Amino acid sequence: MINALKKVLVLCIGLAGFSSYAQDIEDIRELYLKVEHEARYGTKSSYLDIAQDIKDYPLAPYAESIYLARNMSLSNKRRITGIIASYPEAPFTQRLRKKWLNYLADKQLRQAFLEQYVDVGDVGDVRLNCLNLTWQLQTGAALTNILPQIDNIWMAPVSQPKECNYLFERWEKAGFFTSDKALERLVLSIKKRNNALIPYLKSRLAKSDTHLASLWKSVVKKPSNVGKKNFFFLYNNKEKDILLYALNKMVFVSPEKVESIWLKLSPKFSVSTTETEFLSKRLALAYAVTAHDSSLEWLLKVPEELVDESVKQWRLAYSLESGDWQNTVNILSSLPDKMQADESVVYWKARALEQLGNKDWSKKAFAELSEDRGYYGFLSANKMGVEANLRHEPLQISDLDFLNIGRSQVMQRAFELFKINRLNDARREWNLLIKNSTTREKLAAAQLAYNWGWYDRPIFTLAAVGYLNDVNLRFPLAYKSLLSSNAKKNVVDPAFVFAIARRESSFMRDAYSSAGAAGLMQLKPSTASYVAKSNVIKSQLFKPEKNVKLATNYLSYLMKKSNGNPIVATAAYNAGFSRVVTWLPNKDMPADAWIETIPYKETRNYVKAVMAYTEVYQKLLKRPDNVFASMQGTLIKPTL
Repeated sequence: MINALKKVLVLCIGLAGFSSYAQDIEDIRELYLKVEHEARYGTKSSYLDIAQDIKDYPLAPYAESIYLARNMSLSNKRRITGIIASYPEAPFTQRLRKKWLNYLADKQLRQAFLEQYVDVGDVGDVRLNCLNLTWQLQTGAALTNILPQIDNIWMAPVSQPKECNYLFERWEKAGFFTSDKALERLVLSIKKRNNALIPYLKSRLAKSDTHLASLWKSVVKKPSNVGKKNFFFLYNNKEKDILLYALNKMVFVSPEKVESIWLKLSPKFSVSTTETEFLSKRLALAYAVTAHDSSLEWLLKVPEELVDESVKQWRLAYSLESGDWQNTVNILSSLPDKMQADESVVYWKARALEQLGNKDWSKKAFAELSEDRGYYGFLSANKMGVEANLRHEPLQISDLDFLNIGRSQVMQRAFELFKINRLNDARREWNLLIKNSTTREKLAAAQLAYNWGWYDRPIFTLAAVGYLNDVNLRFPLAYKSLLSSNAKKNVVDPAFVFAIARRESSFMRDAYSSAGAAGLMQLKPSTASYVAKSNVIKSQLFKPEKNVKLATNYLSYLMKKSNGNPIVATAAYNAGFSRVVTWLPNKDMPADAWIETIPYKETRNYVKAVMAYTEVYQKLLKRPDNVFASMQGTLIKPTL
């Protein structure tokens, strides 16, 4: 039965016509979950009694690895090493091999440990790595081959396991330890706030360097301490490192103080031109962020070789805020040659020249840009009065390509994990598949994932491959009924809702950010609770129905607060409404120009992306709206 089902599984993965087998597949998935439960919680006999029933099922090795991890013993050595050898890169193998090596280490089975370590390689565990190197040395390995590896182990901002002590002793006796290495580790430890290591490392410094420990600790705690009288002693390069670290930490908080300290102290140090120019660039950006009166002056002083996207953006923003179109042309023309073809530079030069009466140049530039599928392309298409060009070119994948990728064990495991909602392991298997696939196979896999309804994988895979023209795969109508119905209920453009979800999570329902935002539309529990007028916890936001209901309600709220302006509402969704209010212009400003002045790069790019995605989804949903037509006639006002 299982062999037959395995063949059916390939058909399920590779082709669409498999409805007659659906129930059989569901039955075996249910059986697998029972086997896995016995592997994790049952007895040996209760597991073995039913494990044979799924031995050919793609996820059988997952259950076997769970069982073996619970039952580490030399009697299971053949089964453990067999799994590791058969599936060397699989996620379950990573977990099992580490458990196996720890078992051998704890039992002091040195020879078996060394043999297995060679077979499985480094598992990212410092204790095991130290034991491996120690036992190699103790069984006759050449000292010269081992000792250089110890530098990276010793150079850690935390105390290392006691299993590393023997290595460190041999390493130091061989002359690898230096005071400079102790200082480097000391600085790493201080930056990580690991004060426990400081006394030991300070004791290992050369006498002339011992004062550096106190200086580093002081500036990591409070960078402005470098401005205190007589803070430095020797004004050498090691103290200069402290000064530069502190000033770079301070610059976006207190740029004027940084400038003052630098003017006072830099003559006392041996400062290079490169260091001076780098700090000057940082000061220019910091002054720009804080809207300092001399911002543009500082920005224009940045040497051409240091002009990057950030400097370019701020020069553009200040020129647009001035409302002087000739000044905009002058500033853009002064940018390095490498930036003259940048879409934003071309677009804004065209906008400025249009205002100055040079219609021919601007019309030609808009026409060229309008061929692009993206923010500036859509702006330009609207300027030209033509339809936005989605340039949709669907992937061409044959049934044979589907079947070939469907035969991959990794693909089968990814598919089954996705089907039983084990999304983390499913993504790990997917990443393993993509790592070892040709471009043709990656594209087939992307189309296949889309067919399954696993919409985030094609988005990431096509971006990685560089195939950007299959609009359906890159902008799926995922959760269409859910998003559309909630958009209608909250009187929000459904294309806008799709665009937010696409930008926020790429339709990963279990997405979670470092800032604490969760789910399809990346709501924080605090925001969700405010909207719901009741406590909402993180786990609830991983449920698409709950997430979308609250997020569309929140979007509706932001639209009302923003007087119906989707641009301001989008910025507020990303950065918070109160912060966006502080970014409003001093006088009426064209919407496309105001977007360029948003001081947060993340929010600025977010707004551009959501506007472009909204345009795409308006086309895919066959809606008559045109967000860029609305934008061209919109002025952002000083107050809401």
